[in-house]
Parts: sequence; C-alpha cells; structure tokens
Amino acid sequence: MTNPQSPWQPPHPPAAVPPQVPVGGAAQAPQPVWPQPTQVPPTQGGHPGWPSTPQAHPAYPQAGHPAYPVAGQPAYPPQGWPGAAPPPPAAPRRRGRLALLVAGGLVAVLAVGAGTAWGVSRLVGGGSGDDDELTTAWVLDFPERQDTGLTTYDQQDMFGAWLAGDTVVRAQGDGLLAYRLSDGGQAWGAPAPEGTSLCVAAQAVTEGRGAVAAGSDRSCDTVAGFDLASGKLTWQAKFPAPAREGRDALAAPDLSVAGQQVIVRSGDTMIGFSLADGKRLWRTTGEKLLPGRDCGFKDMRAAADLVVVTYGCSTGGEVDGVDPATGKVRWRQRLPETKVTDGVLSVRPLIGLPGLGHESYTVRDPGTGRQTGSFTDPVDGTELWDVPPNRSNAIDGPAVYQFLADDDTLYYPTFPKNVPNSGRSANQIIAIDLATGKRRWISSGHSASKVELIRRDEQGLLAWETGDRRKLPPRLVRIDPATGKVSPVAKGPLSAGFEGEEAKVMERDGVVVIVPWKHVVADRAITVLR
Repeated sequence: MTNPQSPWQPPHPPAAVPPQVPVGGAAQAPQPVWPQPTQVPPTQGGHPGWPSTPQAHPAYPQAGHPAYPVAGQPAYPPQGWPGAAPPPPAAPRRRGRLALLVAGGLVAVLAVGAGTAWGVSRLVGGGSGDDDELTTAWVLDFPERQDTGLTTYDQQDMFGAWLAGDTVVRAQGDGLLAYRLSDGGQAWGAPAPEGTSLCVAAQAVTEGRGAVAAGSDRSCDTVAGFDLASGKLTWQAKFPAPAREGRDALAAPDLSVAGQQVIVRSGDTMIGFSLADGKRLWRTTGEKLLPGRDCGFKDMRAAADLVVVTYGCSTGGEVDGVDPATGKVRWRQRLPETKVTDGVLSVRPLIGLPGLGHESYTVRDPGTGRQTGSFTDPVDGTELWDVPPNRSNAIDGPAVYQFLADDDTLYYPTFPKNVPNSGRSANQIIAIDLATGKRRWISSGHSASKVELIRRDEQGLLAWETGDRRKLPPRLVRIDPATGKVSPVAKGPLSAGFEGEEAKVMERDGVVVIVPWKHVVADRAITVLR
C-alpha cells in the first residue's frame, strides 16, 4: 500500500501527517492511504436514444442555476498557488447517436475538507452494455469517516460541482479538484488559500468563472475567484464576517455570481466584487439602504443583472432589487408582517420563500418587484419537498434548493413517501403554474424511488430516478413538460442505486455524473456512468 503525493505540491518524501482540525469539529486522525488499482485498457460501447447535448448556454437553466453573461479576464494568481496542469485529452466524439470511449485511470485526490486523506478513482466497469443501459465507468470513493462527533458527516461535504470541457469539478473543503470524464484521471487542483478551508461556493458560473468563500475554523471571511478552464484560483479578497462562538456552526455568507460581478452578503454587510479581478465595486449595509427602520439583511440571491435582498425589520419587512454593478436600489417592496419572507427561492423567475407564520410562496415581476402571483404549500393537496440537500451541522450557509423553472412554470419535487418493504422512499415532480398558483400536473410513470431533476431544455425535463442497490436500478428519464408523462432513456446499474439521492446529477453526451452533497446515503464522492 502506497501513499500518493498531494496534487497541491511537488513530489516530496512522505511525512507523518499531524491531526487536523476541520471546520467546526474536533481534531481528526490521519486518514488511511489507498492502494492504486491496475489501469484497464479502453473499450468502446454505444447507447442510442440519449438526449441531445445541451449547448454551452442553453435556452433553459440547469437545475436551480441560471446561465450568465461573459466575464472579463482573470488577474494573476496569488503567490504560491499552483498553475494549471497540462491540457487534458479531448473528449471522445459521438459516433452515430452516441458512442463514448470508456477508459480506466488513476487519480490521487485530497478528498476531505480540513483533514488530509487520499482517495483513488477506480475503474468499475468498462464493457459496453445494452443500448438502453448505462455501466459504471469510474468512481471516486469517500475516504473512511473518522469519529469526530457532531461534524462527522460534514467533513466530506461538496459545496458545488460543474462540468467543464472534459472534466467534472468538485468544490470541497480543501479546494477545487477536477477529474477527466474520459478516464477519471486528475486534470488539475486548486487548493483553498493557505490556512483556510472552503465554506461555500456560488452555484452558478459565468463562462467558466466562479467564486468560492473560505476561512479558518473561526470565521469564513475570504472570497476567491476561480477559472474552470485554467484550473486556478485567480484572486482573493477579504470581507467582514462574524466569528464563530463555542460549538456554534460556522457562519458562511450568501454568495452569488451575477454577470461580471460576485456578490457577497455577510451579516448586515453586502459587497460587490469584479469577477474578473476581485476589485471591490461597492459596499452597503441594511442600515444604509433602509436608515432608521431597524432593518437587517436576511437573505441575498443574485442572477444575471439582478440582486434580490430581503430584510427583517422591527415591524414587517422588505424585498429590494439591486443593481449588481453599482449596488444601487432599482425597486423596493415593503412587506406587512403577514407577508414577510425568509428569502428567495429563484431570481428568474422571481419567487420568494414563505416566512414565519405563513406557507405562501410569492411570485414577483423581476423588473418592478410587484407581486404577480402566489402559491401555498401544499399545492392543491400536494406537499412540496423543500429540505436543502446541503444542510450541515458544521456550517450555517445559504441553502441550495433543487428545482427547475421557466418563465411561467416551477418544477418542484414532492414530499417523499415510504415504499413498503423496500428500504427506500419515492416522490414525483409537480408543475406549478406561476400565474395562477395551481397545479398543472404531477409526473406519472416513475419507478418507485426518489427523483432528482437535472435540467430543462428544448426536449423538456431530464431527471434521474435514484433506485436502490438491491432490486430497483436507477434510471435516466424524460418528463414531458406539457403532461408530466415519464419516458425512460436508460437504466443504470444497481451499484449506482441511492447515489443520486441528495446529489448534483449532471448529464452530457450520454455520460451521467453524480456528485453527492454529503456522505450519508451515498458511498461515492463521484460516480460516472456511460
């Protein structure tokens, strides 16, 4: 058994690794090293009947993450941070409706937040299956968990995941790591700034550029830009952040990419930075925007050309639309006590979350903030599943909600119900008319398991049925946006059952990539199927 070298450093003699202190947790014992598997020669297989490849900027958004305009060029990387690895090999081209290269590969990867541990991607499958079946190309295992108390299940959290070129990128406590889809090999690694761990990531990127926030185990107070093409953290900047007290969770800021800006809301301070070079563009506070009203920020979400901020006040509340480039208020809507919102579900379309004492979601015009509709949970008797998959004991940060939306419809998972004698639960997708607040349909024709939305495109909704590991294989399916009827696309292997529950599921050219938010139900940090 050998210990691979860190992807962050040049080769050096192995040294003993002292216990590390993860964010919000107790000291962590050194993690085990991993054996390196034998590389397997590539084989080839095809799977007709797949959905077409989405364009770089599809007309419809990915699950919960709208597209953004182009950002500027990055600044020089901070001193001592690694440069990009050599360019990975080009992704194999489609032949016929779909033919993808399946290859074996090795990758050493730092796999947990503040601790030091090694994982190795390993080839699981490789042979071609039937036309409507997926096989496992490679997986990245989680390292063994350490018994460190309340934060045991938070040490290996994923903060964000993206497909970029021929790579899948996973944001985790110690930085950003990219693996080639073609063979599982490591493409590049961009560690968190020295002495810090990541605590949150903006879910959307602009032309491959995004932002993460990092800090010590006491305060998350540094924002950094990254470039998915070069594999570099390109700039960093400080912002005021509350200090963690005692065993409280670490407070992470609201963080969004909006056009060419990065917006950070930490406590009662909101700052706009340039996505290109990290220059501070503006700074404001709740007191400055609403002087004398005893109001403070509750939540911030941003997309494209709009920042939406919600306030809690001594009486009632408010929701404002803010220009991400200047920080100036475009519109204001004062809220009575009965309509105070806890935050924003979606910026475009603009949908506000329920608040204390009411279960009403509010639909607003993003240009004026005026209310145009509402709906209440349950919707026509159907209860919604609104539990964020990224919830954490160690970090108190912005919730990630799993949904899809277009201009007039919200597609949302329903509350899961137990499937008798199966060890799993099952749900569906509900389509909600944003103009009337009524249910348009509930999806029909699913296997009896949970459903994770992938994207909305010109062919409708693409989704993943998670299945289980004993009897029910997972499936890739299409959902008709007009009727909710489910059509199967491909069946996955039993070994991938449950992996998609509370995960970011992505698809490109027939390759399905599953990146779980947490190491609870899932066994793998990444699963790639073809």
